[in-house]
Amino acid sequence: MRGIARRLSWSVLILILPITAYAQASITGTVKDSSGAVLPGVTVEAESPALIEKTRTVVTDGTGRYRIENLRPGTYSVTFVLAGFTTVRHEGIELAGAFVASINADLRVGALAETLTVTGETPIVDVQSTTRQKVLDHAVIDAIPAGRGPQQLAVLIPGITAAASIGFNGMGAQDVGGAGGDQNVNLSAHGGRAADQRITTNGMTVGPVFRPNTDMTSSPNLGATQEVTVDVSGVSAEATEGGVRINLIPREGGNTFHGTTYAGFANESLAGNNFTDDLKSRGLGTPNTIKKVVDFNPGFGGPIRKDKLWFYTSVRVQVADNWVGGMFFDPNANNPNFWDNARNLDTSRRVSNDATWKLWDARLTWQANAKNKIAGSFAKERQCKCPSFVSATMSPGIDNRWGRPHHFLTADWTSPLTNRVLLEAGLFQQSNHWGWFPFDGTNPNLIGFLEQSTNTGYKIRFQGFADHWQEDLRYRFAFSYVTGAHAAKVGFSNAYGTADTLLYWGAGAQSPQMIFRLNNGVPNQLTLFATPYHDLWRQPAEVGVFAQDKWTVNRLTVSGGVRFDYLETEFPAQTLGAAQFVPNRHIEIPKTPALGWKDIVPRLGAAYDLFGNGKTAVKIALNKYVLGDKGGSATGATIADPVTNLPQSTVRNWTDTNRNFSPDCDLINPLANGECQAMDNPNFGRNVLATQYDPAILRGWGVRPYNWEFSVGAQHQIVPRVSMDVSYFRRWYGNFTTTDNRALTAADYDAFTINAPSDARLPSGGGYSIGGLHNVKPEKFSVPADNLVTLARTFGKQIEHWNGVDVTVNARPGQGVLLQGGISTGRTSTDNCALLAKLPELITTATGATPESYCHIDTPFLTQAKALTSYLVPKIDVQVSGAFQSVAGPQVAGNLNVPAAVVAQTLGRVPSGGASNIQVNLVRPGSMFGERMNQLDLRVGKVLRVGPARSVLSLDVYNALNSSAVLIESNAYAIFRRPQTILLSRFAKISWQFDF
Repeated sequence: MRGIARRLSWSVLILILPITAYAQASITGTVKDSSGAVLPGVTVEAESPALIEKTRTVVTDGTGRYRIENLRPGTYSVTFVLAGFTTVRHEGIELAGAFVASINADLRVGALAETLTVTGETPIVDVQSTTRQKVLDHAVIDAIPAGRGPQQLAVLIPGITAAASIGFNGMGAQDVGGAGGDQNVNLSAHGGRAADQRITTNGMTVGPVFRPNTDMTSSPNLGATQEVTVDVSGVSAEATEGGVRINLIPREGGNTFHGTTYAGFANESLAGNNFTDDLKSRGLGTPNTIKKVVDFNPGFGGPIRKDKLWFYTSVRVQVADNWVGGMFFDPNANNPNFWDNARNLDTSRRVSNDATWKLWDARLTWQANAKNKIAGSFAKERQCKCPSFVSATMSPGIDNRWGRPHHFLTADWTSPLTNRVLLEAGLFQQSNHWGWFPFDGTNPNLIGFLEQSTNTGYKIRFQGFADHWQEDLRYRFAFSYVTGAHAAKVGFSNAYGTADTLLYWGAGAQSPQMIFRLNNGVPNQLTLFATPYHDLWRQPAEVGVFAQDKWTVNRLTVSGGVRFDYLETEFPAQTLGAAQFVPNRHIEIPKTPALGWKDIVPRLGAAYDLFGNGKTAVKIALNKYVLGDKGGSATGATIADPVTNLPQSTVRNWTDTNRNFSPDCDLINPLANGECQAMDNPNFGRNVLATQYDPAILRGWGVRPYNWEFSVGAQHQIVPRVSMDVSYFRRWYGNFTTTDNRALTAADYDAFTINAPSDARLPSGGGYSIGGLHNVKPEKFSVPADNLVTLARTFGKQIEHWNGVDVTVNARPGQGVLLQGGISTGRTSTDNCALLAKLPELITTATGATPESYCHIDTPFLTQAKALTSYLVPKIDVQVSGAFQSVAGPQVAGNLNVPAAVVAQTLGRVPSGGASNIQVNLVRPGSMFGERMNQLDLRVGKVLRVGPARSVLSLDVYNALNSSAVLIESNAYAIFRRPQTILLSRFAKISWQFDF
């Protein structure tokens, strides 16, 4: 904390320096006289109530061009003034996101006092920018039936896919009407990595430095947000990563008092039933349904002093309780001597995941003088997901408390020194404490176990518990120089952070630090852990320096940028003491440097106004990005971690001959004894790194994993305020890494083949042969691993690329009509065959084997269709709206536990280490997908107006078609394709929106 405080104090001082500007809207154009000659020296003034300084002024350059940058979302008027000419004023220009509005003017000779007012259509085609960005303002947020989280809204954009990074509610990533609350959802687009997603406020990342792709440091408050922008591709040199970027622009109050309140409610009495006979026949015991959904979100702001000091504050309270499908109450969950839990669940009692969020934030905006604007925000939040993570494969015995008290603050400074020079600065600091904790009263002698046949966990959480403390500080600055033809910018940013993780298993540090594995109720394996322990991590620097320029020549705008990134991480000195299964451990770990990545990457783009009328733009972009993933996991592990790279766990095959569910052996002895086979890693608990890292991948120039993104497309205005975009995208990756166990070679493995069962549910009805399976030779089973993480190209070529096309439409023709949507299709190709031929350990474990033929995968083209629409019926003031999503179903896998005796038929011996079975996936990845998910959500609302106040009372119907599409299904062949989570049944939600 002292380190954070020192950096915070220092950073406040450097706020006088410029900051990396987050992309905001701009107005640009050319001014000519009545003969068509360009007019330099014209004063151009943009005016809007969204600006606390009221106006922004520039002067046209020698080519008659002007550009006004860094404009907040709102409605603008632009005035053109030059002595000897009539004044021209354009009104009703609506700006949002980073849109570049082209507003040209023709001045005729006349008196200044004479003003020609032009009210026309706001441009809808951006003819200068190559960034693909969607804007979700409150006209969309307040009208569309959807959850009120930025990710729940962003997933409605064609091309974006969602994955639950932490599925605490047991429902996966698919939200229905906000029933999932603000769960951690990672978004990706066009073959991008979910780890490259970033959530920002005013362009500043608010995710933790440790795991920046998650939203775990804050639950975004839309009541305090002016608009949400979503960058899907073509991210500029201002950002490190090329993933989906969600930027929240905060409300800032204004010169009049105004407020907004949203309230929504639904419970199980408002829900229908989509539990079909087909789902029952496939083995789903009960469907997942809503229990209670509450969202209360008031906000209020205005002037403390007009034109000088504004404020805005907001509160949000959410409740998201959901009944879990396919799982029931376990009356024996707290009994350490009972092991037949799977067959003794109380099917009369359903179980739920319950979550509550409480958030308060406030913002002040101060116009210190004509050249200096300062703003700051503070937010405080508490969460309790109690219980959480219960699902069809996690019994309520292993539910747990997920808690997080958290606060963060931001500060921004903006200074337009002249009509060409803009300076900006900003700061973000947060303190975060979160983790998974067992409930009070949990029996300290409990041991969790996994039922292998169904891949279901019982009793204590078998992923372990973790307690995290994180401190983060980010700061940035930049300098912009803007003329009519150029918009140049240079900037600098840095991020510092620390993380301290306590990891343990069982009900606490004094509980048994192990888990069991049973197959059809019979013990066959146990895993020992060298826990509890602390793991410390520190990031001294994440520096980004960039320079870019946007240059307009006639109808062509060329964007060019270059970015330098430097990432440094390290591990402070720490000590690992004795633990239950490592009683003699005492390891002193010195301060350990880890990453030292240095990269220079280009960003290139061009946009061409095809006909010169601002209605058709052809765009092309080529950008290189480094990956943002630092390896940070929920259990604290990171790249080159000297703690987690020690042998912190070991597996022992176990034959419980007397069925007492207690391993009758000396668990500390690494050799086979009693009922236990030898440890699969005899270095368990010793100061011997199980995994080492090639220095060539940790430090230096150009060794960080990267990806290139190419796009080309055209955007065309079909009619006023209606446009269409058709674009092709390609993404490919490089600098892959792999793990080589240097203690073994390919000759240390024996191959075997199995036959898939005859089953109509399998490809071609099953019965096919699956070869290319490997098992380590018995004499090599207990050889300590000597893993080296190094560049994959050392062993051969590896590829991953994505190709696809988006076709989208954006229509706001006025008169209360809104329509956005389109289709996106693409496929992924991967190949690592050259690696697997030399490194069979990559597809082989003590109890599992992956066919070598799965090394090359070409998925089919996976197509999604999405749309959102809204219409305000005139005269009766009734608003009707809807949202539709159609996406591919879940990928199918069938993991068969092949008995040792069957494996021996072609292996020529039983599997090494006394394994009772070997798990094999019968379905080639990317070859089978579940049923398509089609989700239609509808809303009808009555608008009531009293003076300037507007109120909308709405009835939402989610999953209006009452689809029962399967979202998650079992990968275990014993319960092959058994549904585990389905789309929530149709339910109604009552909501109220009040604005004044």
